[in-house]
Amino acid sequence: MIRGDHAHLMVAYIPVKKIIGKWVHIPGIHCGSVTLRDVMTYYGYPWSEAMCFGIGAGLGFYYSVRDDISPTRMIFVRGPGMEPAFFSLAVGPVSWKHADEDALGTIKAVVDRDIPAIIQTDIYYLDYYKSSTHFPGHIVSVWGYDDESREMLVADAHFEGLQKVPYAEFVEGMGSSSLPNPLDYNYMDINPGGKVRPVTEIVPEALRLNAVKMLEGRTSARGESGVSLIRAWSEDLPSWTDAPDWKWCARFGYQVIEKRGVGGGGFRWIYRDFLKEAEEIIPELRDLNLSIRMNHIGNRWHEIAILLKEISEKEHPDRDLLRSASEKAEVLWELERDF
Repeated sequence: MIRGDHAHLMVAYIPVKKIIGKWVHIPGIHCGSVTLRDVMTYYGYPWSEAMCFGIGAGLGFYYSVRDDISPTRMIFVRGPGMEPAFFSLAVGPVSWKHADEDALGTIKAVVDRDIPAIIQTDIYYLDYYKSSTHFPGHIVSVWGYDDESREMLVADAHFEGLQKVPYAEFVEGMGSSSLPNPLDYNYMDINPGGKVRPVTEIVPEALRLNAVKMLEGRTSARGESGVSLIRAWSEDLPSWTDAPDWKWCARFGYQVIEKRGVGGGGFRWIYRDFLKEAEEIIPELRDLNLSIRMNHIGNRWHEIAILLKEISEKEHPDRDLLRSASEKAEVLWELERDF
């Protein structure tokens, strides 16, 4: 035994394993809305994924033409800031916090308080995706960590249970600088307590917020989102024949409308399901036929997605098909604007 002044030499680091008790993960469609549902269910508010998406005013549309991104013509069909918008409407003003390069210590401290941390990451650094391309802005919730194996435990979209992410990749993902959506160690640590407002108050504000964001437009790290960009995209589609990566542009467009955690229809079908729930909560909404109209809009997004897939499978860019896609996108712009 060492005594006296040398006793401190015996202090050793003891690895910690922490998992939040009664952690929640219900696999679903979209990373952001699944995360919101998991966190709210953990706190005793078992709202549906569609309700969470709608309260977050999740609809949007981006269109970028840049030589420094891949694909060089990129669309994205979810709106900016869904997660902070959700909590701001449900609880009170919330924004992303920034953990800087001490992301590991910061997020572990949140979990130590039995608060599930919501983070933005890049799927390139999540081994279970086996992705060879970067996709920054992906949302997961963190429910635990293990110092011995040096892994964080996260809940992610459609995956069952908790996924293990090595510490190094966890930090790299949170700090991904990949375009078009560079990250800055973004996280939220929300404990709503008893401050959650009634959905009868939240839903009308959420509908109004999404309408304003689409009509007026919003700018984020990813670029500008809004209904006007759908028209700009429709006008530009015929020129995709000149893009060196036209095939990837079309394929990526198909994927983000139908495949990449969207549930088909460019998120419009999940928003339709939110509207159906909203019409039950606020019967006056039924007179506006919002869910019926949004279902029709989702069908139109599905049609253009299938056309983009067909274009991507051609050996050479098909001008006629691109003109057809342009015409469909013009109709979509009108439908979305009127909605």
